[in-house]
Amino acid sequence: MRQILLVWMVILLSGCGRVRTARLFAPTWFGFIEISEGVFVDESMPSSQRANLLETIQAAKGRVSSFFGRLKGKPDIFACSTEACFVSNGGITAEGNAYGSSMVLLSPRGLDVVTLSHELTHIELSSRVGDFQAWRAIPPWFDEGLAVLVSQDPRYVVEMWLRATENGRRAPRLMSLGDAVPWRNWQLSYGTARHAVGEWYSRVGSKGLLHLIRDLKRGKEFDAVFKASDPGSRTSNLPLRRSVLTSRIR
Repeated sequence: MRQILLVWMVILLSGCGRVRTARLFAPTWFGFIEISEGVFVDESMPSSQRANLLETIQAAKGRVSSFFGRLKGKPDIFACSTEACFVSNGGITAEGNAYGSSMVLLSPRGLDVVTLSHELTHIELSSRVGDFQAWRAIPPWFDEGLAVLVSQDPRYVVEMWLRATENGRRAPRLMSLGDAVPWRNWQLSYGTARHAVGEWYSRVGSKGLLHLIRDLKRGKEFDAVFKASDPGSRTSNLPLRRSVLTSRIR
């Protein structure tokens, strides 16, 4: 009974209303095999691709741990070598999906370090804050911006974002991301979120990130915690200081 309740809780918290995702709680019934502890692939994935996947997972975990320290999240990772596998298990158009702190589902387009470290960042944040509190308190712009920053996604380099936003003049309000500004508007949404979080992180560093996570876990509100961690920040819009934006955050 507890397992059944967990299935539905993760689906609800992840915003996924498709029952297909529940198949991942019984993966061997639906064509997955476990190749390492907590790592599942569809039966048709070639052995060479399976070996590459295990190396990719280790590289992605290293990228995420450089921000968080020792990782607390221990998700099951499901990797599909075909689009049919991805769609039949709840995927749609994304390269990968994270579900709460429990699972990552990867499409055949997402079997790389950038995509996996992006999804593992979501997992780690939820694991440290708590699934319900993370869903309730963390705004999407911070969740996605941190994931893009940690993953070192090359699509969102400063120069491309500046070009897309006319040197920051057309940067949308952070709270409009995902609503007035759909996530499919890549540079205006993910790009803007990445630069807002990147600028904040350049000032507060890993210590500030961990303090923010600690306070959110204790039930504090995001805006108050975010401002306390960096008094010069604003959550309503993006501070546009080109001198900071044009420096790469590592």
